[in-house]
Amino acid sequence: MTPIRFVHQTLLILLLAVSLWPGCILIRTTEQRITLNADGTGEAVLRLIDLRSDETADSLVQRDFTNMMSSFEKDAVRDFEQRGRTITAKRMFTRADTLIAEVVYTFTSLQAIEGLHVTDEELYVVVNENCEVVRTNGTVAAGADRGQRINWKRSAPRLFFQIRERTLPPSTSLSRLYLEQER
Repeated sequence: MTPIRFVHQTLLILLLAVSLWPGCILIRTTEQRITLNADGTGEAVLRLIDLRSDETADSLVQRDFTNMMSSFEKDAVRDFEQRGRTITAKRMFTRADTLIAEVVYTFTSLQAIEGLHVTDEELYVVVNENCEVVRTNGTVAAGADRGQRINWKRSAPRLFFQIRERTLPPSTSLSRLYLEQER
């Protein structure tokens, strides 16, 4: 059995419960849309775009899919909400042959947003060197270890960013299994 790897560790808190899986779920692109209130509370939409299994055998891909769906419906919710967030909506859907998980949640403080760093002057997200910034309403700057950093003014009312893995190992899209389940 191989241990679970998370492609976008700091943004995949929703899927933390899958750490017991023997396979690996890969996420090609992660997107966050965060709306901030003056008091530090707010709402966010997290999208995990292009969910994949690192397995190639049909039975192992099916196992990864079944475990992921179970976690999305139950275990991960509890873990996610223990960190000061409340899920208000969640869904899985497909676009063409791409499976997407979407979670809408509220938070009571900026510290509850996984991966968001808060200082008196700015808000920022660190993007490791294995990822690239696709889109953002922030300012992208060079970061440590050949990574990047997305910065926003502390007073920004909305934060948006989309990051993508530069490369993925061989993997299998989970969209087909999701569509079969929905029939």
